[in-house]
Amino acid sequence: METTEWPWGDQDYTDDEYDETPCSVCQVPGAAPAVEVTGVQNGSEKTFKVSQYKGRYLVIVFYRADFTSADLVQSFATIQPLLTSNGTDLVFCSADSTETHKSWLSSDLGGSFSAPLWSDKTGALATSFDLFDSEKKTCLDGVVVIDDSSIIRQVMTSSMDPKELAKNVVDIVALLKKNKVDLKSIKPAGPAMTGGRSASASSPRVQISVNDLEKDWDVSSDPELQKVLNVARLLGRTAPAPPKVAKRLPMFNLLPTQIRKLANPRAPIKSVMVSLQRNLAGFGPNGDIPANQRIQLENIMKKVMGVAYMPEDLTGTFTSLRHLNARDQKKLLESDVFRLSHDDWMAAPGKVQWSEGQGVFVNNYSNFVLWVNQEDQLRLVSVSNGKDLKYSLLRLQKAVARIEEALKMIISVKSTQQRGFTTTNGAFAHSRREVYGTGLEVVITMDLVGLMKAGVQELDKAKRDLGLKIEKSDRGAATFTVVSGQGPDDTEEEIVSKTVSAVDSLYRMDHELQSKLGVKLTL
Repeated sequence: METTEWPWGDQDYTDDEYDETPCSVCQVPGAAPAVEVTGVQNGSEKTFKVSQYKGRYLVIVFYRADFTSADLVQSFATIQPLLTSNGTDLVFCSADSTETHKSWLSSDLGGSFSAPLWSDKTGALATSFDLFDSEKKTCLDGVVVIDDSSIIRQVMTSSMDPKELAKNVVDIVALLKKNKVDLKSIKPAGPAMTGGRSASASSPRVQISVNDLEKDWDVSSDPELQKVLNVARLLGRTAPAPPKVAKRLPMFNLLPTQIRKLANPRAPIKSVMVSLQRNLAGFGPNGDIPANQRIQLENIMKKVMGVAYMPEDLTGTFTSLRHLNARDQKKLLESDVFRLSHDDWMAAPGKVQWSEGQGVFVNNYSNFVLWVNQEDQLRLVSVSNGKDLKYSLLRLQKAVARIEEALKMIISVKSTQQRGFTTTNGAFAHSRREVYGTGLEVVITMDLVGLMKAGVQELDKAKRDLGLKIEKSDRGAATFTVVSGQGPDDTEEEIVSKTVSAVDSLYRMDHELQSKLGVKLTL
């Protein structure tokens, strides 16, 4: 059977069917799923639904398995009184059976544990939130916040310390209560999903024929080609078949399901910054555009980043920098989010001369930044304290997908032949040096006490051996920024994986040097 190489991936599909599996079934904000599960509360087995908590906020903590996730469960159990006093209920959920829950309650958790333990054996509930590993048949560690109208307000995974994560959830619930959502914009919940597949298994498969795909590209009857073929026949030779070249469509090729399977660095790091360089189709390949186009592009992005197109966690404030006085500019650019994105150097008076059309957007959570009309027309930045690289990537993926979708709705087809982002030779066009066609860059900030003590020669050796760019940072006496070198053909997933592996190796190298040099204190 003939196979077709599709331009959007490496997987081969047969020419008579294409099985389309959704990448994500969870809409945020969106209606909570109507899934019924069994569970255990105070030693008794019961049936639970999300709808029975309507009128109060609900926090669902998903965890991998009983007995092995005690730290996560007990950390959240300690904040239950805080949540209850704020009108919020707390439940826990895993794929374990109710019998296993009862055994765990009696042996480890103790009689004071009062929160329900839900049993999602088929993964129907966890899959509704993209928190189920269908291969291992276990829930993923994650937290879901549902408001008093049964609307999903937050779905998150994190590798933070469980106690810190629990404290953050208390703050998130308080913030969500202050910011309500428009119930008219909420779509009803779709059918429950199990194992990452749609419940409507009887959906018709799309029939695709290779001949239908290629009929518009048939040049066999072209007069000029016929002349060449006739000459080849006269010479007694057969003309070689023209190669089939599949056009590659560039895209941010990290989906939420892929990101959640990646590993965060094991090394202790201070912060993470991931960024994307993009330019708008119809406005050129970089930020060097006329003033009238800069102003037009800035107005487009103000509309794109509005509440009409962005989800709640990406709404925020857009600031036009040209008209800021020196005091307001310093106050804005000295805030924590610009320190984490390594852009706080711009706060110094006279460092940057802002032009018309240059602006910056910061979301309400102060963990996402969008620069407009700098080196490139757009620079998307997602930041995180600690080593939660995956959470930063999930936020960045959501932002770039929503921005591209909004651009296609806002920009008229008549105004440009192409909507979305500028591409060239199957890659995104941008001006960032040492960053190739993906436009993705990952920057890790970490302490390297051993290498600092060892001196420049050891630092240069680490750069060469691990293929890293290591630069001194002003965040501490032995603090450095670390960036992994890229290759022209590296995908987003390869860039992230190489960075994590190199950072962990760098930490081991630094730790060995600390032991060798007798460094006792870590700065």
